[in-house]
Amino acid sequence: MGIFDKIKGQTSDKTTEVSQVSPEFKSIIIDTNNVLKEIKNVATANRLNSSDLAFKLLKIITYYSDEKSENHEMTQEEMSLLLDDSFLLNPNLKITQTYRVEIYKIGQEETPMAHLPEITLSGNKNLTKIIATVAQSHDVTYSSDLEQRMIDDIQIKKIKTGILVGIRDHNMYQEVKKLVAMIHVNGFLDKNHSFIVCAGVDEIAPINDNLVFHYKKKMNAKSSDGKVDYSKRGFILAVEKDECILEYIKPQAGTPGRNCRGVFIAVPEPRVSHTEVITTTEHITKKESETSIKYIANRGGYVNIDKGTYDIQEHMEINEISFKSTGSIDASLDSNIKINIKETDILKDAIGAGMSVETAEVHVQGNVGSGARVKAKVVEIGGQTHQSSYIEADKIKVTVHHGEANGQDVEIERLEGGKVIADTVYVKHMTGGEIIAKVIKIDNLMSNAKITASEKIEIAEFKGSNNKLIIDPSVTKEFNEMIASINKKIEVLEEELKAFPRQLTSKKEFIDKNKPMAEMVKEKIMELKRNNVEPPITLFAKVKDFQEKVMDYNAFLQIFKDKKEELREYKEELNGVQNKVFLAKIINHSTWKEFNEVRFKLIYPPRDMTYNPKENEIIREISLKDMGTGEYRIIRASEYSRS
Repeated sequence: MGIFDKIKGQTSDKTTEVSQVSPEFKSIIIDTNNVLKEIKNVATANRLNSSDLAFKLLKIITYYSDEKSENHEMTQEEMSLLLDDSFLLNPNLKITQTYRVEIYKIGQEETPMAHLPEITLSGNKNLTKIIATVAQSHDVTYSSDLEQRMIDDIQIKKIKTGILVGIRDHNMYQEVKKLVAMIHVNGFLDKNHSFIVCAGVDEIAPINDNLVFHYKKKMNAKSSDGKVDYSKRGFILAVEKDECILEYIKPQAGTPGRNCRGVFIAVPEPRVSHTEVITTTEHITKKESETSIKYIANRGGYVNIDKGTYDIQEHMEINEISFKSTGSIDASLDSNIKINIKETDILKDAIGAGMSVETAEVHVQGNVGSGARVKAKVVEIGGQTHQSSYIEADKIKVTVHHGEANGQDVEIERLEGGKVIADTVYVKHMTGGEIIAKVIKIDNLMSNAKITASEKIEIAEFKGSNNKLIIDPSVTKEFNEMIASINKKIEVLEEELKAFPRQLTSKKEFIDKNKPMAEMVKEKIMELKRNNVEPPITLFAKVKDFQEKVMDYNAFLQIFKDKKEELREYKEELNGVQNKVFLAKIINHSTWKEFNEVRFKLIYPPRDMTYNPKENEIIREISLKDMGTGEYRIIRASEYSRS
């Protein structure tokens, strides 16, 4: 708070030489507007050091001057004007004070004073608030005049530092009263206490006008590790519907203040530096308030500026996406932005090496380079993808695919060594590579492919060898997660159940061993009651202890049964998932080639059933059947089923 850090009341006006103390000096009463100066003058006149003298405040007279009055002495009633902010904020107002003080030599007090806690004053930057800090003290002594003496001490410190006295200081009296009451009860102060002893009027700084480009704040945003990805240079600045893209902050006048020394604190006029007119299309709505004008996007898209007019557009055509030209593009899936990349040269990449693109739709007429990543709702690629590229979208369409594609519906002209993970996949020509999906359809299957489906694999023309066709109900993400969760629960339950038989046996043996004794004690209690004799408490305690052991055994047995039932239900649930394998099928509309493998995967317990078709074998459908006795059989049908 540091304009004056800790004011303890000592004056710096010490004379450099210690002269002989005048024993005849008596206290004197002076009216002055500069107490410290008068103390120095009195000390000099009486051959004393200023530090030898102190003063008591006897009276305060407050004056004000404004357009109507000059040094008007304020009455007690008029002092209430100083509580009115509007009165204080008159720039022509001047406030001064004179003080009637008694200057005396330290040590000449009529009666010794009880110990006061140390009080220091501090203020904020502009001295609109003065804070008193009363230090922790175990030596402070309560007396009937302690409250007034603490008030006097604060007032003296105010005068020494030029702070007006008796103005806007009501809080000081309340806080001192609380502290004195605390000292009266406890006999000490257990910690430091701070409170406001004077409060002026804080100034409010003006607000300069400003034009805030909210949509540009996404440029060079830092990643989670605090680094900036300079490949994302904000070529496309995407916004969502109802997002504020621009905001003009109107200039707003500030409010002056007045500090606790009575000094008026002026504030400058707000600066106006943005006078240009902002024009927009119908895709941007203007909303004005007293403090600002906001420009709101009516639809998702990207901000485009054409001849000074702001617009929200959805379609963009560019030649390429590369580090040199555009950098990576991050426009979010909900932005509605559709990007058409026109580069068709087979020797160039339409999406360059290492670039990433995220937006609603991406239509690429050419190739996707190494390490490139594309994420959208819809992706169409007219050229080929590099083997290290990655495509993720709900709907994907690729001409020649070498990389990895992850989506819901995927259509590929030629799959050559690439990987596809989806719900449904349609491939016209497949040579090598891997497909994982629920439903897969391939027009022409060559060699070295791995095809895994949870529901159906359909092949129009089988032309090659060394292919693996796998039916695995757990291959999709949701089934994988569900199966992993069920297996985990089964594993935990089976581990828990291992300890139950041993503990149940131990509890049962204890009950069987102590049952005759318990029956005998119960009979003894009944006999005593029949003879009108009160049975000893120890007999009741023995019966109660045995009954508690029986109840504990029964509860433990019930937990065991519940857990076994829970385990059975989990295994049934797992079997239910596994049963999907019996509904799945592999369909081949042509003759089979040898050196290919068909496999059905059972989940619990894990087991594979395989079949290797023969050359030119005609099998239209292959499925797996549960024979009902723990035996499973691969069924080969030469005709199509109705389903």
